[in-house]
Amino acid sequence: MDLQWPNHTYTSARNNLNVALYSLRNTLEGPWQGLQPILYQDGCYALNSELKWWIDRDEFLSALSKAHLVRSSGDSMKAICHYQKAVELYRGSLFEDDSTGDWYLAEERNLNELYLQALESLGEIYLDLGEPGYTEQLAQLALARDPCCEGVHRLLMRCYASEHKQQLVSRQYSICVDALRAELGVSPGVETLRLFHDLTSASS
Repeated sequence: MDLQWPNHTYTSARNNLNVALYSLRNTLEGPWQGLQPILYQDGCYALNSELKWWIDRDEFLSALSKAHLVRSSGDSMKAICHYQKAVELYRGSLFEDDSTGDWYLAEERNLNELYLQALESLGEIYLDLGEPGYTEQLAQLALARDPCCEGVHRLLMRCYASEHKQQLVSRQYSICVDALRAELGVSPGVETLRLFHDLTSASS
């Protein structure tokens, strides 16, 4: 009640909580065979652990874990399937209809970072498989969400280099420089700078 309605009186906040719980119970109605989806135990409301819940966040994390595992074993095709599942499960920010809450922001940032890493990993696999077109699509999707993601800029530079598009390598580096300067007031890191020099010097 304090988190969700900090400026309300106790009675007002309690009424809001009751309305929210009523709505949640109706939303979660299902063939529970008499079991309640929401329980009140030890001073807390919680999902009934006796019921089987499908939660997109948990499925997202599970898909990523499986993808990392099979990729480390060298099975690129299975890794693609799991990474693709994770990417499809990620549908945006947590509680995007809540413009005032901040208690979930740390988890939101973590999930967003994992999503970007999934796109980057998927792009790397496709590049290794000789499919730069897919790599470019995934990288652009990641940069649309975070234009300052240096790892993705590097991936795009490598992608263009594999296609012998040196002009696009230089353009991508410039885009990276501009984004970092505008958003964060910093310059590209050593790894990005080294890669740019390696890719452009190799063509000269």
